[in-house]
Amino acid sequence: MQIRSDQLQSHLSQKLASVYLVAGDEELLVQEAADAIREQARKAGFLERDILTVERGFKWDRLAESGESMSLFAEKKIIDLRIPTGKPGRDGGKALTQWCENPATDNLLLVSCPKWDASARKSKWVQTLAKTGVSVEIWPVRPQELPRWLAQRMQGLGLQPENGVVELLAERLEGNLLAAAQEVHKLWLLKGAATISLEEIKAWVVDSARFDVYRLIECGLNGQGGQACRIISSLKSVNSPPPLLVGALVRETNNLYSLRQVIDRGQSLDSAFSQMRIWRARQAPIQAALRRLDQTALAAMLQQLQLLDRLSKGQIYGRGLDDFWIELDLFFVAMSRPAVNRAA
Repeated sequence: MQIRSDQLQSHLSQKLASVYLVAGDEELLVQEAADAIREQARKAGFLERDILTVERGFKWDRLAESGESMSLFAEKKIIDLRIPTGKPGRDGGKALTQWCENPATDNLLLVSCPKWDASARKSKWVQTLAKTGVSVEIWPVRPQELPRWLAQRMQGLGLQPENGVVELLAERLEGNLLAAAQEVHKLWLLKGAATISLEEIKAWVVDSARFDVYRLIECGLNGQGGQACRIISSLKSVNSPPPLLVGALVRETNNLYSLRQVIDRGQSLDSAFSQMRIWRARQAPIQAALRRLDQTALAAMLQQLQLLDRLSKGQIYGRGLDDFWIELDLFFVAMSRPAVNRAA
């Protein structure tokens, strides 16, 4: 059986299957879904757990051995099989298929895959797991869905966000669901079950992230190259993950390029802001950037981001993270360059 992630709690309250597959590209949601299954299994008497992580050199015989071994402390056991790549390979697919041919009632097999793609669902082992038990596919929260996701998470903790609160948080935290969940949890720790005002959130953003990516991008949009470089120095000092910085910059630069094309075609920028769900408070900085940057400049910035992406992942021989931070400075110098003869 295949179910959506939002159907999982309802399913667990009715019946516990012998086999579960939890897969998706959003690691936080995969982990939370797996936690929910483990908790329900614990309540049902599955008090022992074997954790098997599929890494290089993993022997798939261990899956069958775990299922056959007697529990020392409980009659029922969870076999927690984790496949980080989402691809068990030929041997793994065969082992999982064989498991499903005769699943033991005193064992619950939980397979979790924090990396996933649409082609994987066509695999024989995936179809077999879904036929034998339950498959839960989890897809990333899209930008337009993030405000609703944040609102639901806040309300689940007893937080009542006033108008504008979830929009501000979504704008700041887009693309990093783990950070979004952590921010909501920190708000709950500080406030408890209470109403959250927009003024409190603005202060929280300033206090908790004086030099974060959101502020860095805002400086770049406003042409404040010197301030952007100071923020980069602060981000480097606290070991901010370079891939996260690059991801945020790619999204912002792609948006700028799309908006630049809208302007050059003589179309309405206001309607483009609406279609792309760009919050009003961010429209002025974006317009400031578009007054300086034409398509040629933005295309060059996208090429520069390809270099930054490779540096952030250590993919250029002879160049390391120090080179990444230097190139990041140069990127914002280019982004903040003097105005060209364009009107946004």
